[in-house]
Amino acid sequence: MSPVAGPVEEHELNAHFDRQLPPDRAAAVAAYLAARPEAQARLRQYGQQQQTLRAAITAQSAGPIPGRLRVPRLAAVQRRRRSWRLAAAAVAVMLFVLGGVGGWAARDADIGLASFPHGGAASAAARTTTAAAIEAYRVYSVEARHPVEVAAAQEAHLVQWLSKRLGRPLIVPDLGAVGFRLMGGRLLPGADGPAAQLMYENAKGARLTCYYQAVGFDGETAFRYREAKGVGAFYWSDDGFGYAITARVGRALLLKIAEIMYRQIDDAGNKSRPPPPPGKAS
Repeated sequence: MSPVAGPVEEHELNAHFDRQLPPDRAAAVAAYLAARPEAQARLRQYGQQQQTLRAAITAQSAGPIPGRLRVPRLAAVQRRRRSWRLAAAAVAVMLFVLGGVGGWAARDADIGLASFPHGGAASAAARTTTAAAIEAYRVYSVEARHPVEVAAAQEAHLVQWLSKRLGRPLIVPDLGAVGFRLMGGRLLPGADGPAAQLMYENAKGARLTCYYQAVGFDGETAFRYREAKGVGAFYWSDDGFGYAITARVGRALLLKIAEIMYRQIDDAGNKSRPPPPPGKAS
């Protein structure tokens, strides 16, 4: 018997069983098996398993095709999957419109629109306005050269322009008491018309935004807090307008700033009532 040329690997034993080895290597593996009865027994087991599988497959193929595997059923499943993908794309487009920014994507549904209580115009406004405010903050607060459209040096023009576009006088909060100065602002598209964003910055470079959006209903809502990926926002609505204070700061400080903004807007409107109590965290 001629010696085996090189070691025999397991994959070669399988290939030998399937008659897929070249002639020279097939002869070497045959010699290897002739000297090892245990290897021959293992290959015989492979053969028995293969025959069992073939018999099972043959018996299955002789019967009727299961309903779940028939072509019309599979085609219907594919149509439903395509419909779902189109619906998901439509949701992404809707969120883009609500946010008014180009950076919106499917991942940003993580902002948590459903975290606010469902039902009614107030809840819908809370969800859409807060989502848009958070996303606008994420996009523009990181800008180094163009964080705003109109700088604070042109505050009079900024207020006149945004007031005209929003259809009511825009109140620019003075947040100096908490260390934030006005940088400027910009116009944004909103769910029900134009929206406005004012941006502030403190001495450490932290930025904060005030977001204004018409909500299409009268009445007042309590402060609602939402946090998404480190960005917090307090939202409330009053007299047909929704407001959101957004920043990467602690909740307590953000609530204090929201109360300052509320009082200044309240005073400008010749009102005299305390700010709405904070709602439960969403």
